[in-house]
Amino acid sequence: MKIVSIGDLVTDYYYENGKLEGVDGGMSSHNIIANLSKLGMKTLVIGVCGNDIAGQIAVKSLKDLKVDTSKIKIIKNTKTRCFHINRLIDGFTSKKKCPICLKKHWYNDSLLKIDDIKNNISKKDVLVLDNLNEINRQIISNTENRIMLDLGQYYELENLTDQEIKRIFKKKFDIINLNERVEKYLNKRFDKNILNANLIIITKGSKGAKFIFNNQTILKKLKPTKEIDSNGAGDAFFASIINDYLKEDFDIDKAYENAIKLTSKVVKNVGARGHLHKLYKVKKVKDICTCESFEMRKLPNRYSINVNNLEVRIMNALKTNAFDLLKKENFDNYRGILFTGTGGSYAAAIFASKIINYLYGTFTKAMPPRDILYQNNNKIDKVFMFSYSGTTADLYEGTKNIDNNKKIVVTKGNINKIISKTKLDKNNIISYYSNSNSSKERGFLSFEGTVVPATIFFKLYEKNAEDFVKSSISHWKNYFDNYFKENKKNLKKMLKIGNIINIFYGDDNTSAAFDIESKFTESGTFNVIMHEKKNFSHGRFINYENLNNNYNIYLKSKNISKYEEKLLEFLKDGNNIILESRYNGILAEYDLLLMVQYLTYYISNLLKIDISKPAFTENALKLFFYKGTL
Repeated sequence: MKIVSIGDLVTDYYYENGKLEGVDGGMSSHNIIANLSKLGMKTLVIGVCGNDIAGQIAVKSLKDLKVDTSKIKIIKNTKTRCFHINRLIDGFTSKKKCPICLKKHWYNDSLLKIDDIKNNISKKDVLVLDNLNEINRQIISNTENRIMLDLGQYYELENLTDQEIKRIFKKKFDIINLNERVEKYLNKRFDKNILNANLIIITKGSKGAKFIFNNQTILKKLKPTKEIDSNGAGDAFFASIINDYLKEDFDIDKAYENAIKLTSKVVKNVGARGHLHKLYKVKKVKDICTCESFEMRKLPNRYSINVNNLEVRIMNALKTNAFDLLKKENFDNYRGILFTGTGGSYAAAIFASKIINYLYGTFTKAMPPRDILYQNNNKIDKVFMFSYSGTTADLYEGTKNIDNNKKIVVTKGNINKIISKTKLDKNNIISYYSNSNSSKERGFLSFEGTVVPATIFFKLYEKNAEDFVKSSISHWKNYFDNYFKENKKNLKKMLKIGNIINIFYGDDNTSAAFDIESKFTESGTFNVIMHEKKNFSHGRFINYENLNNNYNIYLKSKNISKYEEKLLEFLKDGNNIILESRYNGILAEYDLLLMVQYLTYYISNLLKIDISKPAFTENALKLFFYKGTL
């Protein structure tokens, strides 16, 4: 089942007191679909637009939210419909004409063809319509699909006879959403309710909404909230109701609560989709206005910025006192040490655990925070917690039964903020914060938060860590630059978004393998199956062979065992990326961890995406921001 929006695409221009703030896709039904896609629904738009830049933006704005745009037709020599919303001190205006040059890019009759719609929907699809134009009336009459109708205006009804209107509403809609204006018009024109739907919603703006469901009328009030821009609030409201309605055990009270939560976010942002993504910025081509011609201002690729600044950030961190603080630890005297982190920080924890075990012979173990909570830690003398912010809730919850004086947090965070939130002593914080302009990493995925703390521990092993870092980064940049050029065709086949990738690890590459898994999974790029090399021989090859799952990333040191030679022989007919360090042991472990940052960078470029900015649903973010018991 897909949720399908139908209609000509629109591009919205947003101004503040006549000054252009940015552009974005528009139109109610497409705004509804954009919200549903963000809520996790499978969505499709069937529509048309011109071959101008406004049309490109209308399509991009949907594609960026993971809406299927493959059924949108681009029509040559056609101007995409454009709408201009100008926020003023005393309200706002919405017009089809540009407020600066007074030109209008709009056509009245839809350019969609009914056959294009019927040929691209299945019987299971749910349709979203936002008007009753001729095309939509044909859809209502000629399809058996479930339909959600958003009726925000009634001017199209004025040209229809009473019989024609009654014929439309003979169809049983799933939901009809209308406002007070349309309700008053229909009540005045007809002496009885002619709407036929499982659920009827009459929105009343700041006064709330009326629901008619199961022959009951339910009134819902709305608490006033501070608004920046109300555009798109009604579309998001309806999208949230649809999302809950399509689930089992639909409950109006809960659905209304969810809808209000979403609309409260909408009105705090500029634009109908401002809560979903930022407005697209415009680089002006003309001095006066941009409605006729403009260029998109290129937004910074956070992934590129973060990886390209990684060497600088590592060097800046090594200039701080973090390494000096680490050297003060009496690792020889500890019975047992735990290392923990989440996401990319967990890879750093694995590496640090290996370093300390190798150098001091102390029992060490890297564990997720939840595992620490459920084991006996009486013989654990220290816990090193890796956290970019220094305040990751899971780390403190997972170690809550361990004395604070046994905890060391390795972080980039503000020391005073960490002390205030966690009650740790200053002596229990190793911070690699630097005042350099290149010091702050932005984005969801962690690069600095993985590599920098690992490097601080690596310096315990390798005194010339700075030289090793420069050499390793230079090597992998050159290696991948050539590798991705020479193998582009095969890599494009293997590295398609959503593919299953096998990662083979063991020996001196565990931290690198877990970092790859974290980055691929958390960015929503690939599904990953992890195979410890020797464990693979105990039956995991059955899965590999039976599921024809032959896209492999194989991590290896310079020297390998005879078993690995046999394993590589077994895998040779698959699609393999074999990543070999020039080193063995700890040097290989660290070298491959640096390698991961550049592997994912080149994959990001190959796929032409910024994988540091994945899209999340509202439900997913509830999990992400969870700070309670584990």
